[in-house]
Amino acid sequence: MPFRFPENDPSLLLIISGPAGSGKTTLGERLVAHDPATQRVVTCTTRAPRPGEIDGVDYFFLSEEEFEKSVAKGEFLEHAGVHGKRYGTLRSEVDKKLSRALSIVLNIDVQGAATLRELAETDSVLRSRMVSIFVLPPNLEVLRERLQMRGTDDPAAIEQRLERAEAEMVEWSKYDYCIRSGSKDEDFQQLQSILVAERRKVARLRQSTEG
Repeated sequence: MPFRFPENDPSLLLIISGPAGSGKTTLGERLVAHDPATQRVVTCTTRAPRPGEIDGVDYFFLSEEEFEKSVAKGEFLEHAGVHGKRYGTLRSEVDKKLSRALSIVLNIDVQGAATLRELAETDSVLRSRMVSIFVLPPNLEVLRERLQMRGTDDPAAIEQRLERAEAEMVEWSKYDYCIRSGSKDEDFQQLQSILVAERRKVARLRQSTEG
């Protein structure tokens, strides 16, 4: 049998979770900016756009009625309610990018990640591509400082986010990897290391040559 090695890196579905203020969104955006074979999945939300956010680029901004219609049609791979707003990942967005041999970054909360892990048990494509990563802040006080510096929430909203963060942080052990957050550069180096390791797994490389 002739020697074969895949011409391109295996495409991955990178799930990045963590409490608000953990830096997960910044990590995903930085990875996409540095890796031409990686793109971000644009998810849907019913919350209002923040200043500078663009529909179809940052999120697909939907009304409650539009969101509910998508739920009824089974268009979401996963969806959940967070802080009184709804978020969801369109199955079509994930399938479209994976079919183009792209790795994709999906920033979702612990509820969404749990749904995808369950789906992966019966979906061979998800199971073979999915890598889950949890970004764990050092402690709640550091998280509080980050949320305050972000300047997008009032004190009451920050306290609400911190309460949710406590519940989310105990979920770290259910993920494939945990990034113990330090500086932005340190976190990004850890994420890059995970990506390289997952792309060099022999099982994935073998699958690429056989597919």
